[in-house]
Amino acid sequence: MSTTARRYAAALHNCGCSVDSLRQTAQYLMDSAPLWEALCSPAVQAKEKKAVLNRLPDFTDDKHLKNFYGLLAEKSRFSLLPEIVDEYRKLEMRQHGEGLCVLRCVRDPGDDALSKLAKLLCKKHGYQSLTFEIVLDPEVLGGFVFELDGVTYDKSVRGHIHALAQSLQEG
Repeated sequence: MSTTARRYAAALHNCGCSVDSLRQTAQYLMDSAPLWEALCSPAVQAKEKKAVLNRLPDFTDDKHLKNFYGLLAEKSRFSLLPEIVDEYRKLEMRQHGEGLCVLRCVRDPGDDALSKLAKLLCKKHGYQSLTFEIVLDPEVLGGFVFELDGVTYDKSVRGHIHALAQSLQEG
């Protein structure tokens, strides 16, 4: 995730914007392909993007969100919106003592293994609970790769092979 997306998410979070409102408005914009393409297009002027946003029916009454979307239009950063929503979700989870772990593996590890891993990671990172997003990725080859709090832990077969290849090249 980009630093810019984290900053936008943090600013929205500090304004007290609700995660549901952000998700609903973001989904509203992204669900319409022509609208989304226009908002992300560098060929469309910021003034035109703002005019379109102001004319959308049932979009939002939240002044913070309206200002936020206006800023995205001015800075040509609408393409960051999915990342901003993800970062905002993580901020909300952290505020409630929850963590989000993206786990890439070849096959689903099962509830027992996830429970043990969650317990270990909660203790290490100070979370009360942990939510896993499991991504099945055959390129991992075996083992797993997980990301938590912006740190990637690579315990995969592919990672070990890559490390071995690097040490052979250096040695």
